[in-house]
Amino acid sequence: MRKPLCALTMGDPAGIGPEVILKTVFSARANDAADLAVVGFPGPFERDAAVLGIKIAIHQFHSHRDLARAPNALNLIVPEGGEDFPLDYSTVDARCGKAAARCIERSAELALAGEVDAVATAPISKESLNLAGYKFPGHTEFYRHLTGAADIAMLLSLGAFRVVHVVTHTAIRDVPALIRKDRIIRTALLLEDALRLLGISRPRIAVSGLNPHAGEAGLFGGEEIEEIAPAVGELRTRGLEVSGPYPPDTVFARAYGGEFDGVVAMYHDQGHIALKLAGFRLSGEAREVGGVNTTLGLPIIRTSVDHGTAFDIAGKGIASATSMIEAVETAAALARGMSARRKSD
Repeated sequence: MRKPLCALTMGDPAGIGPEVILKTVFSARANDAADLAVVGFPGPFERDAAVLGIKIAIHQFHSHRDLARAPNALNLIVPEGGEDFPLDYSTVDARCGKAAARCIERSAELALAGEVDAVATAPISKESLNLAGYKFPGHTEFYRHLTGAADIAMLLSLGAFRVVHVVTHTAIRDVPALIRKDRIIRTALLLEDALRLLGISRPRIAVSGLNPHAGEAGLFGGEEIEEIAPAVGELRTRGLEVSGPYPPDTVFARAYGGEFDGVVAMYHDQGHIALKLAGFRLSGEAREVGGVNTTLGLPIIRTSVDHGTAFDIAGKGIASATSMIEAVETAAALARGMSARRKSD
């Protein structure tokens, strides 16, 4: 059986995306997991190859039958439009935003058409994206728009430590009003489905509280009693192995220790801080960044690095490719799970 074909999007050309993609394309781990093609423009890869001191041969890629397997080959899918952008590092520029957007749009077209099995995205500058007229707060919402998905959720993972979010890109003051039973249930069901695709036959899912001490029986807020616990109860009646709500200050440590296969976090930073504390190793310019962002609920498989454009180190050749390699591995695992599910249906 052939390996899944994963398309890697370039990301913002002024950031570290092209660099980490080059390191990933020439990584044994990534190539063991999937066949790789890149959606992007030649300039940033030629620029960063020179920084890294490596030689690349850019191969115009069209289909899996056309995959070049030479050791220095970069299989490149060049989108139409968006070619006119500067090759400077660390700049916020509408032209860079447009280039990144065209790569995202082309990757969605390829995945929806079944021409690639999965997509893994390099980081974008949300500011540049918005300057280019793409009014999305991030990749997640952009792919939702492009694919017409209804219910989506953001899953962060670091190996077997996985956190999904009920609310993501929303101001903290607006979060409590969005913590609703039906929304929690939908998010947990998306997580359970993804865990099954990854080969976990009966996932153990923990649900975090919103308030300190999970509300302390209503002393610190009523969301746990009014919305979260009823959601857990209904999920259990549907046969899921779900428990909670647990105090947010301990549930993530318990999951990191292996007690749960995934945690439903209530909002963006509640889950992000826990996972990124585990996955980021930063000391001066020495960086090892792990973790994967997966968009659940799309009709395509989309994973991403769990870090940003890192304008502060762009062009230095020191960016960690660990997160991108892990994103490829996760995308390939989900693609294999999806293929097995289709065969069994």
